[in-house]
Amino acid sequence: MHNFIELFVEYLKSERNVSKNTIYSYKLDLVDLASRIDLDASVEERDILQHLAKMNEKQQRPSTVRRKLSALRQFFKFLRQEELINNNPMEFIHQPKHRRPLPKIISEETMIKLQNATIFFEYKEKIRADLILYLLYGSGLRVSELIAIKRSTIIDFKFIRIVGKGSKERIVPLAHKIQPLLKDWEGVCGESVWIFPSVDPLKHITRQRVFQILKQIAAISGVDTTKISPHVLRHAFATHILNNGADLLSVKKMLGHQDIVTTEIYTHVTRKKLQEVIKKCHPLSLKKL
Repeated sequence: MHNFIELFVEYLKSERNVSKNTIYSYKLDLVDLASRIDLDASVEERDILQHLAKMNEKQQRPSTVRRKLSALRQFFKFLRQEELINNNPMEFIHQPKHRRPLPKIISEETMIKLQNATIFFEYKEKIRADLILYLLYGSGLRVSELIAIKRSTIIDFKFIRIVGKGSKERIVPLAHKIQPLLKDWEGVCGESVWIFPSVDPLKHITRQRVFQILKQIAAISGVDTTKISPHVLRHAFATHILNNGADLLSVKKMLGHQDIVTTEIYTHVTRKKLQEVIKKCHPLSLKKL
């Protein structure tokens, strides 16, 4: 089984261009399975069902269970295609249906508070904090994309070439406020291929460091630190730009979504806002009556 896992990981890297984070998660999921199942016996459907029952006992989040099921499904499909097993134990086990939760959104007023809070940072730290804040909120980047930005991917200080999930490239326009920040930052950050170098200039900063900086900004601004994260700022980017008239297809391209259905979740948020406007402002609303 362990040899099968290594073969599967190599397949994901070389043929599927799966992201490092996904490969890491899948490998952990499969190692967890291998720890529960007799490695000298062929895996059957009942073994998988027992494994799922153990997950239910731990009351793991639905999103975690879905990811684990996806890992198992792809793993055993690969083994069957390679004729390493005779039967696919996942063949009749289906992914549970779920409603995608609405993303957590912060208001434009909250964003202004966060932007104003960086004034209390020292000069160099302020530029970096502003740049992180504006790239996440102004360009809708994932944190993994943010920390991996290289100087060579900045195009005339107007666009940035991003390598997203599955090694797919996209060109993202830079908001007007980001352009002078980038020029100032390049003057103080030192020599490195990375826009956000670590203490070791050969490496970039970590995801954890970005989280720490955002929490620090939130604490200074008086915003609840539990409500601020890189992904919340990405959600805010999508929602606020749609609220202000952007079309869905353009937002899809900027976010790097493969399917527009993923982007459509933000239209539900904007619809909710429209409902609130009706309730608050229309003469026939309950509040007005």
